[in-house]
Amino acid sequence: MVTELFGTTFVPSATNMKKYDIVIKATETEHYYWVDGVWAPATTHILDMAAPKEFGLIEFFKNNTAEDIKRISDTAKANGSAVHDACERLLNGEEVSLQDLDKRGKDAIVAFLLWYDEVKPRDYLTEHTVASCSPLYAGTLDLVASIDGKRCIVDFKTNKGGIYFSNKLQVMAYKKAYEETTGEKIDATYILRLGSQHKSGYEWKLVDDVTEADFVKVYDTYITMNGGKLPEPPEIEIYPEKIKLPRIDLRDL
Repeated sequence: MVTELFGTTFVPSATNMKKYDIVIKATETEHYYWVDGVWAPATTHILDMAAPKEFGLIEFFKNNTAEDIKRISDTAKANGSAVHDACERLLNGEEVSLQDLDKRGKDAIVAFLLWYDEVKPRDYLTEHTVASCSPLYAGTLDLVASIDGKRCIVDFKTNKGGIYFSNKLQVMAYKKAYEETTGEKIDATYILRLGSQHKSGYEWKLVDDVTEADFVKVYDTYITMNGGKLPEPPEIEIYPEKIKLPRIDLRDL
C-alpha cells in the first residue's frame, strides 16, 4: 500500500519489508524520484537513454522530421496517459466518462474491460511506487494483482507497433524494485497492450524471455554513458498555484 501525504509518497514499513521513503516530484511532463533523500533515476528515463531501440523505432526516427516526431510522440503520450488514468479509475471503482477520449482511446478502454472480464484480476494495487537501492532507481508500476493464484505485475501499454524490448525490461525492473521495496514475491510479469489489432482489442503477454539481470545490464550502460556515476539531480522549477498583482497604494507614489 502506498499513501500520499502532501505530495510525498511513503512506503509503509512492516516487520518483513524494507522501508524506503520515496518522494515524487512531478512536472507537466516528467516524474522525478528521491529515495531516502537521494535522487534516483526513473526506470523509464534509464531505458529511454540506454536501452537498445527496435528496428521499427529506428526507421520511425529516420523517416520523420524532428517536428513530426515531437508531434506524434506528444499525441501518443497524451493518449497513453488518458488511457492509463481511465484504467486506474475503473480499477478503483470510479465511473469513467469516455467523452474526452478519441476513438483510439475509447477502443483501448473497451479492450481493457474485455481483458478484465476475461482475466479477472483480484486483490490488486494500482499506481504503486517502488524503488531499488541496488542499483538505485525508482518508478511507478500500473498494477499488482492476483491472477490465477499467482501474484503478478501488469504494465499497461498503448503502443501501436507492438510490445518493445524496452517494455519487457521495464516490467522486470518493476519486479525487482517491488520485491525489494515490499518483501513480497512476484510470480509472473505481464504486459497488457490495449487497442491492438487482435480480435479482442488487446495483447496479453507473459514476459519470460528477459530477466532482472538484463535490466541491470542496461542500467550499467546508463551509468557508463554518464561517466561512471549517476548524473546530477535535475533542477525543477516550482511555480505558485495562484498569483495576483500586488496592491499599489497611490499615496506611496
